[in-house]
Amino acid sequence: MNENEKLAQDVKAWRAKGGVTAEAAAKALGIPKRTFEGIEQGRGFPYPVLLRVAIESKTLSLQAMLENSPRVDHRRQKSGRNVDG
Repeated sequence: MNENEKLAQDVKAWRAKGGVTAEAAAKALGIPKRTFEGIEQGRGFPYPVLLRVAIESKTLSLQAMLENSPRVDHRRQKSGRNVDG
């Protein structure tokens, strides 16, 4: 298994553990949904170390990232829409 495949496997497990959609996980990380889907399909990511830090953090769950993401809050205020679905 190469590094991209290992990263894909780990990211899928992280998202499954959080029980969220790919779109919500991408928003929490501040990356486009298509980029996130590419990571999960094993196409890699230019900053794998940063992604690993985010998914392996013991102090920050995916749900906390969604709740505390300035990017999500900014979009909600700017558009007036609920970005959580």
